[in-house]
Amino acid sequence: MTEPTPQRQLGERLAAWLRSDRVTSWVRTVVPGLWSAGVAYLVALGLPAWLVEPANGLGQTAAVPIVLGAVYAGLRWLEPRVPSWLARFLLGSTRPPTYPQE
Repeated sequence: MTEPTPQRQLGERLAAWLRSDRVTSWVRTVVPGLWSAGVAYLVALGLPAWLVEPANGLGQTAAVPIVLGAVYAGLRWLEPRVPSWLARFLLGSTRPPTYPQE
């Protein structure tokens, strides 16, 4: 058997890192966050002026964490109920990370 090239070794290390629980947890946090930001933006566009103006835009600012919590909870609820391709699209990965017990 021939010795693996440095490029192959680097590729294998990169592939292992991309499959790591740390990357998986990051992806499964960021992707729903991006969905939430998009939904919050759309919600904020539709907020009536009488609600936004007295709060000096605070209504739009408060919408982001509220929508983030609702969208993330909704996506996690949907995950076992939708096809895996859709769960991957919505959450970034269908594999939940595992955390070692210490």
